[in-house]
Order: sequence, then C-alpha cells, then structure tokens
Amino acid sequence: MEDFFLIKLGEDEYSNHLEYDDMAIEYCVDVLDIPEEKIESVNILGEHKIELNLQNLEKEDVIEDWYVNLHKISD
Repeated sequence: MEDFFLIKLGEDEYSNHLEYDDMAIEYCVDVLDIPEEKIESVNILGEHKIELNLQNLEKEDVIEDWYVNLHKISD
C-alpha cells in the first residue's frame, strides 16, 4: 500500500494560490477529501506539484474514494 504520492495540481483558482505547506494540507483535505488524520506531511514542490506522505493507513483505506482518486491523479 503506497503512502507517498506526487500530485500535479489542477489549474483551478484554489491550487494556483498555494503558497505554504499548511495551505497544501487544506487543499488535500478540502479538495481531495483526504482525512486529515491520514496526512503525515505535504510539501509544495513548485511547478504545480505537491508531495504527499500519508500515515496510519489501513487495509480498508485502499478502497476508499479518496485513496483511489490519489492513484488516478498522482505521478
């Protein structure tokens, strides 16, 4: 089960204004619907990409919509 993702951000207004890692966490929670307790860290890499590290993943998480979507949008 993967716990590290490189995500290319969309061209929407929200993702174009991410300046701080805390804002990137909010993006992951609000836009990508990732439960905050599953997020270990988020780093903005520039060029509309973020690095996401997850924690405390359980076997059941892999069938959750948010996890499936992460696989679809990650590099």
